[in-house]
Amino acid sequence: MNALAELKKRARPPANPANPANQERSWATDSQDSQDSQGVKAEKRVFPPAGAAEFLVSLKGERERLLAAAAAQHVDVDHVHRLHDLDVAACAVMDERQRATFLTMLAESAERYAGRVPLNDTAAIHCASCGPVWVHPSIARVLPVVGGWPRALGCPWCFVRKAGGTIPRPPVTCGDCRHVIHDTINPGAGAGACGAGNGTHYPMARHACADHQPGESTPNVPPIKRE
Repeated sequence: MNALAELKKRARPPANPANPANQERSWATDSQDSQDSQGVKAEKRVFPPAGAAEFLVSLKGERERLLAAAAAQHVDVDHVHRLHDLDVAACAVMDERQRATFLTMLAESAERYAGRVPLNDTAAIHCASCGPVWVHPSIARVLPVVGGWPRALGCPWCFVRKAGGTIPRPPVTCGDCRHVIHDTINPGAGAGACGAGNGTHYPMARHACADHQPGESTPNVPPIKRE
């Protein structure tokens, strides 16, 4: 009998609601209050959360504003449809001009993900992580120029590189690259070698190269306009 009484005692739910083991069962499954067998009132749980309906209405309205703005700017509306709800909600504080800028950047990011240069990215810069890349002229204008190249520690193509995507390159020449190993017979015009292992090119022959590293005082200026 003592053993049976002890089992019944252990099977009885704990009376202390502060016990973590008792917290999970204390939640009500709906908005109604309930009591456990010890008479302890369970905490009230409301579902859906307060304000959820207003948030969903606001979210729908903001997405519709973004869709209308995208259509007005001739931006693919699929970019807006793919936005996460939290990204859409963050746009609620934007004015009309900021919303237009956001949509433009969204479309340009999609172009870069696809391996294409955005239409207005016509200036060549050298990114410390990506190498030679195309960017908007407004970015190139504010960068320090070293060896004829506007230099940056990061660029709009960095996320493409990290994702393993393709980066279209502005044309460069081996003659102004640190990796060049000049031809011993004709250093100025002979086909030399590449210290980075990118094949053989004539010093002034333009080509795309991700490993191009211009010197500190390179006389040649890279192309400013994309053809």
